[in-house]
Amino acid sequence: LLIHGDGVSARTVSKQPDRQDRMSIPPQQPARGGAIHNLLGQRDVRVLESCDSTNRVARLALDDGAAVGLVVVSEVQTAGRGRLGRSWESSAGQNLLFSLVLKPRVPLERAASCVLSWAAAMAEVLDCRLKWPNDLQDERGAKLGGILSELHCSEPEEADSWCVILGVGLNVNQLDFPGLPDATSLRRMRQRSLDRSVLLRDLVRAIEEVDPSHSSALDLWRARSNTLGRHIRIGQREGLAESIRDDGALIVDGEPVLAGDVEFLSRTDGT
Repeated sequence: LLIHGDGVSARTVSKQPDRQDRMSIPPQQPARGGAIHNLLGQRDVRVLESCDSTNRVARLALDDGAAVGLVVVSEVQTAGRGRLGRSWESSAGQNLLFSLVLKPRVPLERAASCVLSWAAAMAEVLDCRLKWPNDLQDERGAKLGGILSELHCSEPEEADSWCVILGVGLNVNQLDFPGLPDATSLRRMRQRSLDRSVLLRDLVRAIEEVDPSHSSALDLWRARSNTLGRHIRIGQREGLAESIRDDGALIVDGEPVLAGDVEFLSRTDGT
């Protein structure tokens, strides 16, 4: 099952992963973990030196009984993914790679729009812009980070047994991006290094304060958008990105677009 609108991939998983998958969960990293535990308080936090994907670790933890609010953080991801199966690479010990498990109080068909609301909350903390559907960018359009969210359903026959695994990759203190001219970092933007543990706390707090069920939940995304008001190409369609619907769909020349990669052509003033 694929929930369109912001690239939220949804899958139904069994409650018990196979033995090989379960045994591949990496050990935790106690050194940095202490600071993160202190900042995030009384919740389940898994701090790892390395893993293939924080989303996968979170998914396995949920299968083993972990609760909503789980945070998985890793210094390195060996198989980090972006949307459409793209890889996500990050310098060890420089950036922020984490997954957060959330249970929004909305109907399942609104799960995609929830991710836009959470992205907007992060953009407010970072003081950055948003490119539809899931990129965090600076003012000139360089990429700071991205989001990959998965729908986890432990009991497919129970309508309310789903939650969202929100996976975030954020360039924090990395300065060089060989072969990636459109990438940037918070350190480049602010001309100083940042405490990644404090930043994680601030992001988790902002995300969890969002009420996706509120009628104005997407207003902040609209205000932070780097997409609306621009002429774009998405797939075979070109036109003006006019707005987003409440379900997260992008409205291009009056027609909804449910998924795809946006290429900027110009602003409304022709630049």
